[in-house]
Amino acid sequence: QILNPFYVFQAFTLVLWLSQGYTEYSVAIIILSIISICLTVYDLRQQSTKLHDLVEEHNKVQVTVCTKSEGCKELESHYLVPGDMFLLDGKKLSLPCDAVLIDGSCVVNEGMLTGESIPVTKTPLPLVESPMPWKTHSMEDYRRHVLFCGTEVIQTKLTGRGPARAVVLQTGFNTAKGDLVRSILYPKPVNFKLYRDAFKFIVGLSVIGVFGLIYTVCVFMSHEKPVADVVAMAFLLLTLAVPPTVPAALTTGTVYAQRRLKKKKIFCISPQRINICGQINLVCFDKTGTLTEDGLDLWGIIPSEGSRFQKIHKFPSSTPLPWGPVCGAMASCHSLLVLDKKIQGDPLDLKMFEGTCWV
Repeated sequence: QILNPFYVFQAFTLVLWLSQGYTEYSVAIIILSIISICLTVYDLRQQSTKLHDLVEEHNKVQVTVCTKSEGCKELESHYLVPGDMFLLDGKKLSLPCDAVLIDGSCVVNEGMLTGESIPVTKTPLPLVESPMPWKTHSMEDYRRHVLFCGTEVIQTKLTGRGPARAVVLQTGFNTAKGDLVRSILYPKPVNFKLYRDAFKFIVGLSVIGVFGLIYTVCVFMSHEKPVADVVAMAFLLLTLAVPPTVPAALTTGTVYAQRRLKKKKIFCISPQRINICGQINLVCFDKTGTLTEDGLDLWGIIPSEGSRFQKIHKFPSSTPLPWGPVCGAMASCHSLLVLDKKIQGDPLDLKMFEGTCWV
């Protein structure tokens, strides 16, 4: 943080000013800069610690690992390595790694990765006698067999061959969740217009300062002043053109803005971008369902027959939906599951099924 080019220039400026007797102003800037550096470093450290704790919390899960030599034994999940085989014993489990299912089937909540709170059914990897690697062979249904790190196993179904089993594919930063954490830790650099403009502004001020420096040297030399005075005054004029408080002011402003956002439960992983937010005049969202409410309501259904629309059947209605192709499709064409005596699945499927009043 201190080796930022701005702060290096600032250090040079302050040394020069102190040598010329500008003590009070220099000391004030030194105090302000130290406070702003400390605040920035403290905020970054806090964010890193919180992120580390969040990731570490999910990495301390007890799993049952099976080996040929030692049989089955309990292990902490951070000891897992690719190739290990572990059991899914029916308990709810937050997966600590990416694993491929080889036996049994699972119902998994992938909300952490996709944002959709719809349980997904995972099936075991099929036994295919093919020389091609399985990833290449089944890339289109890769997601059907892989249990992703950070997602939660809600239910496991056993097969005749024994308990549900999975083999560790990837751990740590190589997993789906690790990729997410890595993108938070190291966001893609964005070349914002504000930074380009700020750089141009400082270059412009520097050019003015250089003209001042040349003029000062010429005037002082014509008056035959000592060389030490000429150099000191020339550099002084250069440092006055570029304000040395710019980095401290920007940092302090950003930290203050971050604190205000935090009070409103808004968190920022890249504080530098807060300055840019003032320039935003349009925000686009891809989906209203996740912003307004989780569920959907079934308003009505319009059957068609003989290439014509029939009467609207509104929900909820005192008369049940009459039996026919529409009712049959609504009652059977869905991917709902019964978990703990409660129907779970896609909200659209759920509302559609409830509308039929079937069990």
